[in-house]
Amino acid sequence: MIIKLLSWSTLLFVCMAAMAGEGEITQNDGFEQARSLLKAGEPERAMEQLKPLLSAEPDNASARFLQARIHTAQGKTGLAIAGYEALIKDYPDLAEAYNNLAALYVRQNNLRLARLVLEQGMKTHTVYASLYRNISAIYMEMARKSYTEARLLKQEMPPLELQELPDLFRAVSGESAKSAGE
Repeated sequence: MIIKLLSWSTLLFVCMAAMAGEGEITQNDGFEQARSLLKAGEPERAMEQLKPLLSAEPDNASARFLQARIHTAQGKTGLAIAGYEALIKDYPDLAEAYNNLAALYVRQNNLRLARLVLEQGMKTHTVYASLYRNISAIYMEMARKSYTEARLLKQEMPPLELQELPDLFRAVSGESAKSAGE
């Protein structure tokens, strides 16, 4: 009788543990679904998939980064900027947030702010080649505009666009960006 009781207790415990684990899988699946929907050009549906994870884990850097990317795709630039600024404040070593914030400033034709943000990002992680490429592109664009103004040319120039980063590349505060972002 005691053995049967222990067997049922063990079975109940295993079932409860499995159900608890399913919630985590569902949240991770929600993140992956949100990423896929964003890549498919469906930012509204992506945000709906991401909301439960953001509610359950408001400090999840990968989810917050994806949220800012979704805001960008929705044309909610102010919210995207605020999201990246909050990420930089909470996780000052996330070069990806600096990069994408700079890209938004470039879209607003604010090269000075974009340059400052990228320079800040480089101070935290000098190894990110994308920051160097983008700061170089900004310096080139600033030089090109200065040259054009100096020569008084009034030609149409294509707008500068920076490469945005789609995901976080490394672990953040014990969170594995690889498991959360891939």
